[in-house]
Amino acid sequence: MKILMSDKFYFVRGGAERYFFDLKAVLEANGHTVIPFSMKHPDNFRTPYDRYFVDRIEFNAGNPLRKARVGLQSLGRIFWSAQAADRLASLIRDTRPDIAHLHMIDHQISPSILPVLRRAGIPVVQTVHTYKLVCPTYRLYHMGRNRVCEKCLGGFYCRAVAERCHKDSFWATLLLALETTFHKAGRFYERGIDRFLVPSRFMGDKLAEGGIPRDRIRHMPYTINLSEYRPTFRAGRYALVMGRLSAEKGLLTLLRAVADGFEWPLVIAGEGPQRDELEAFAAKRGLKQVRFAGRLDGEKLRKTIDGAGFVVVPSEWHENSPLVIYESFAMAKPVIGAAMGGIPELISDGVDGALYPAGDAEALGRRLSEFVRRGGGLSAMGRAGRRKAERLFSPERHYHELSGVYRELIDLAKTRR
Repeated sequence: MKILMSDKFYFVRGGAERYFFDLKAVLEANGHTVIPFSMKHPDNFRTPYDRYFVDRIEFNAGNPLRKARVGLQSLGRIFWSAQAADRLASLIRDTRPDIAHLHMIDHQISPSILPVLRRAGIPVVQTVHTYKLVCPTYRLYHMGRNRVCEKCLGGFYCRAVAERCHKDSFWATLLLALETTFHKAGRFYERGIDRFLVPSRFMGDKLAEGGIPRDRIRHMPYTINLSEYRPTFRAGRYALVMGRLSAEKGLLTLLRAVADGFEWPLVIAGEGPQRDELEAFAAKRGLKQVRFAGRLDGEKLRKTIDGAGFVVVPSEWHENSPLVIYESFAMAKPVIGAAMGGIPELISDGVDGALYPAGDAEALGRRLSEFVRRGGGLSAMGRAGRRKAERLFSPERHYHELSGVYRELIDLAKTRR
């Protein structure tokens, strides 16, 4: 089977791309050919297909004047990229894929490629990594006001403009609102995608609320390469939080909880715009047990997870299906998570972790203390997490489910011809 896979980045920029390349490896290991379609970028992995990639757009490059110039030059491509449509048509003509699997295509590629795929008779699935299909700013979260926001779910995107949801900018938010309005009015995603694969049921519910046909939404968790995670099944004596250091991640709530008598060390692995604020808070409160480890990757990150007693995911926005929980379970570490978004779908309270009301420092503090008192019992919870990872997130299970979707849609496409 030839599978055309598209994401706007062809390097590991975030969780979506990590899944993209993990899935690519799974498909190729099962004898399929993966044909990438992406954007040109100096960090891209090498591929013979890069001659078909669209030209680079970098919205966050340089000073404000350069950003404005790049934005104006790229304005048309954000709404509808003729270049992406033309280059994909050439790629299809030269490779003749059986199915297309899309990931994040907004802005740099745009839904202009969907009619091209439809005309070629190629069925299309999309793994939905963000809320972009129903929220102009991706998150269902107002970054400037640090709160969940679902005001656009009904399709009235002017509300985002009134609240300056994107970067606290009227013009930047207006652009995203107009883009989403244009794509919704044309129903390009709704008409062009046969199955929307959602890693969390919560994501599926929000897409349905926002107008995506529920009968085309299918729940399918991510997969990770479990062979890369080799747990020692020992319970360390520090708590670990990892990821981007920004307000929606709930890290100030975690520090407030730690300040209420938590005696174990807390290691914070990651970088982000909130780091200075978090360090200042820890210094002011005398939280000497808190250590900022910076960004960790690969084997260094896995060793840090392995040495922890448990992992904390204190997010205060609607996380989709956080890969940090997949990684923690793969390393046999229990997880304390905020009951937000898709997090409760991953954690079995009292079995492989614990849940608490998001934003409630007192409740989180009680959970932290409970886990410290468990001592060696954390190992048993970690083993339960590892068993869950092997049962639900294995490449073998993921391939079985995904290939079934592929075959179903390919057979359906044949009946249309």
